[in-house]
Amino acid sequence: MSKPFQSLVLLPVPKEMTFRPGSYRVSRGDKIALAGPADKQALPAARTVQDAVSKHLGLNLQISIGVRPDSSCAFIFTLNPNLDDQTYELSVTETGALVTYGSPQAAFYAAATLKQLIQRTGGVLPCLHIADEPDFPARGLMIDISRNKIPKLETLRRIVDLMADLKLNQLQLYIEGTPFSYESFPGVWELETPITGEEILELDEYCRQRYIELVPNQNSFGHMEGWLSRPEFNHLAEIPEGFMMPEGMYDSDLYPDGLAMRPGTFFTEVPEVAELLEAMYDDLLPYFSSGKFNVGCDETYELGMGRSQSAAESPGKGRLYLTFLLKIAELVRKRGKTMQFWGDIILQHPELIPHLPKDIIAMEWGYTAEHPFEADTQNFSAAGIPFYVCPGTSSWNSITGRTDNMLANLRSAAVHGKNNGAIGYLITDWGDNGHWQHLPVSYAGFVYGAALAWSADASLDADIAGYMDRFLFADDSGQTGRLLLDLGNYYKLESGNPHHNDTEMSMLLRSDLDNMRLTDKLPDENLHRLKAYIEEIEERFDGLSPRCDDAGLILEELRNGVHFVKHSIRLAFLKRRLAANDPVSPTEIGELKQDLDLLLLQYRLLWCERNRMGGLEQSVSRLVRLRGQYEALESALAASGPGLKPSGSRN
Repeated sequence: MSKPFQSLVLLPVPKEMTFRPGSYRVSRGDKIALAGPADKQALPAARTVQDAVSKHLGLNLQISIGVRPDSSCAFIFTLNPNLDDQTYELSVTETGALVTYGSPQAAFYAAATLKQLIQRTGGVLPCLHIADEPDFPARGLMIDISRNKIPKLETLRRIVDLMADLKLNQLQLYIEGTPFSYESFPGVWELETPITGEEILELDEYCRQRYIELVPNQNSFGHMEGWLSRPEFNHLAEIPEGFMMPEGMYDSDLYPDGLAMRPGTFFTEVPEVAELLEAMYDDLLPYFSSGKFNVGCDETYELGMGRSQSAAESPGKGRLYLTFLLKIAELVRKRGKTMQFWGDIILQHPELIPHLPKDIIAMEWGYTAEHPFEADTQNFSAAGIPFYVCPGTSSWNSITGRTDNMLANLRSAAVHGKNNGAIGYLITDWGDNGHWQHLPVSYAGFVYGAALAWSADASLDADIAGYMDRFLFADDSGQTGRLLLDLGNYYKLESGNPHHNDTEMSMLLRSDLDNMRLTDKLPDENLHRLKAYIEEIEERFDGLSPRCDDAGLILEELRNGVHFVKHSIRLAFLKRRLAANDPVSPTEIGELKQDLDLLLLQYRLLWCERNRMGGLEQSVSRLVRLRGQYEALESALAASGPGLKPSGSRN
């Protein structure tokens, strides 16, 4: 292998890649050949290569059928029916590149590999042989469109294009509440900006062109607050008046007086519940070509606590859950779909797992570095229940990510999922508590998760920063990817106290101004270190040079994330002074208020670039509340002089 190619790394990493002496230079007049009539099905793959050559080499290669002795073929696609559907081989010799593939989907994956080779080598392809196939047959991404932020269709297309390059083949848009325009229930969404059935049709087609399955995902048991809080559906709730979350199931530093919850879980003994689900399913499912349907059914907090309490005492809460899950499974079967469901509740009752039908798929989720993927997947594997592993990007509740947790969580899911026979790997990207993280914050998780889903063992130490710089950001400086990862590790400089799927800087912005519990545990020393860390990252922005088509937007989004964290640090210092009864002037509070106003203005403007307007005001509601508390404190200090301590400041 010649020196220019010694450091060539592809992502996802191919199963086998052997370099040989020599190279082939793609030249003007070369063609892309579909070897025979049967290879017409590889036309999307051929066009992918054609576009890559045009974009990166400035050459226009014709696509032809058949290989003629008098023509120069840089790329030849030929079907090998003996290969599996997702398997391809790529051989580059001094006469060109030959792709053999088991299906059009596999040809498309070969084209994704060729795109990287063309861009990395400037069209001088090293002689090599690649034999490649994925570890997990299903490799997906789930985007939360229910926590305030509903992406525009062009944003979803951008995500799909990224998925295609990373050889992902399943997309789910998580639905709870009303981010979809249910035709039977216009009253629940008419004041919002939901995704419509027509848009789902468009997105479904866009996905299918890239061999990605758009799988419907709608919660169907818990997380039904958006419906059960409405008067017309409230009678279907397990606890119609709402409830207090049991201790140990929420962060007492954030909610010192307890966490009040709206009604969110169905009372399953009411026949109208199944009727409502059927109507929702019949509004949603016809727009999807997928044969799968994720019905959710996670975190049924109230089950057995309210109207079903007496029933739960006899067969048990687990039996109550299983009975309704099986009822939902029958609704899904009637509609010709294979049911997926979140596996957290049934795992609390492992003795019931063998009673699950074998035609459903359990989705084993967990988002911490320590999540027990090994034990949980063994439970499903031992019972013969097909399952996916579903780690996360660690972007939510973080503002700018939790990089090291993300890496460990995605890695653990891949290793234990592969070892225990998972049939799928779903990267989840949630939006809890306002969905404050901007889209690029999740890119590292998308890239690393996709790499692991394709080739787990070979991708454990994948250069995801390098991939992002080359193929997402087009950053000649090679610095944007590293900055993004470093920005996501600010949380490691916080107090060190554990907070489940959260960071203290995010929690500070969501807590009341007179709640001092977090800042009591955040010494000034930690805050000064964190402040210096963020300021050092901010200084690095001047050295970045991304050239992707949304480069300016990405930089502004990352700067806005930095602004969030910097404001939270200032807030933490303020709270520590208030708790210590140190003098504070109205001017200082006014400056904080002005800084928050600027932060909110920038956030609102950036939101509108990628997302629909609906949900924006709900997203910023906690920040608006904080602004009001600043204003009240500023007025109180102006009236009473410095040193005033808000009542209740020692919560």
